[in-house]
Amino acid sequence: MPSLFLIAHIHGCRVAINSDQIESIVHVPDVIPVPHCDPRVAGLFALRSRVLTLIDSQYVVTGERRTLQRGCLAVVVEIAGHYFGLAVDKVEDVVPLSAEKIQQCIQPDSHWQSVVSETVEVGEQLVMILDPAKLVSREQLMAA
Repeated sequence: MPSLFLIAHIHGCRVAINSDQIESIVHVPDVIPVPHCDPRVAGLFALRSRVLTLIDSQYVVTGERRTLQRGCLAVVVEIAGHYFGLAVDKVEDVVPLSAEKIQQCIQPDSHWQSVVSETVEVGEQLVMILDPAKLVSREQLMAA
């Protein structure tokens, strides 16, 4: 039976995120900066009476910080019992993908290797399957 994957963009690249890992997709109301923290943390934001950590996904992949402001798009995921917003450029669609289409033998670009271990064929294009937990460091999990 096919699984559902969200197709999103990070730093101009298409990625797939298993929908089982996604709580919601939101426009971040306000980003509150957190001084002196890991640079992958873009800040904090409030969502439905909860405070979430906003992860600068682009920074994790490229080392280049992105200015995230009010209205930026985030995929909300639960990791180890804590909620995080993963900043994305845009979202396309949710698509069903069968396990036969998932490939582990294709190595992504070196920037992506720490957060991607598989690719999947979507239409006629290979898309990287993003592991949300790998975008979040152990230190952030401890602090959350």
